[in-house]
Amino acid sequence: MAHSCEHLLIVEDDPEMRDLLRKVLEKEGYRVSVASDGAEALSLLGKTAFDLVVTDMLMPVMNGLDLLHDVHRSRPSLPVILVTAFGDWAGYSRAVEEGAAAFIKKPLRMSELVSTVQTTLSRYTGSAA
Repeated sequence: MAHSCEHLLIVEDDPEMRDLLRKVLEKEGYRVSVASDGAEALSLLGKTAFDLVVTDMLMPVMNGLDLLHDVHRSRPSLPVILVTAFGDWAGYSRAVEEGAAAFIKKPLRMSELVSTVQTTLSRYTGSAA
């Protein structure tokens, strides 16, 4: 299914994972931009309209929760999906309180990522999943 109008921002500090996420989501028909950290993501968000952000939770300098907070301060309706290698319930609770659209644990299954992206976009933008 083509999703050519939907533009996603992937924020991931690991270059191999970032490239894999980009390729998987582009194969699904999404337009995808990538950032290697929160500062780069915020810079892109200041210049480009996105429909969804998918960010790693643990990154140097700015973690996913800090990015989520900054995104929602400037673009409160932009959905953010957090991805983490740690099943930390305190982090999960804080992410939900901060307004995370979804929370995915690693090891990441690509089918789960695609399904979560589709569901989130459908819920937040009204586009078909």
